[in-house]
Amino acid sequence: MGEHIDGPYGVWSKIEGKISKLDEKQLSLLESWSCGRNSNEIIKTLRDMIPEFLRLNKYLCTQVGVEINEDHIKRIIDMVI
Repeated sequence: MGEHIDGPYGVWSKIEGKISKLDEKQLSLLESWSCGRNSNEIIKTLRDMIPEFLRLNKYLCTQVGVEINEDHIKRIIDMVI
């Protein structure tokens, strides 16, 4: 995206509101990641986030010239889940 969303934590109007700079796919992902306090819901949401997390990790590694080690990231994720 190449943009920083300036504002205090919790100002969701800039992230999900009418003035959001996110595209429809990004907004849809955010909406689908909603969960309550139930531990099963939290784990399911974490699992749903993995593909986007891996995509973002790959993008950021490329931007800063760091080796992409997806297997290492997946091992860490497996320890969390």
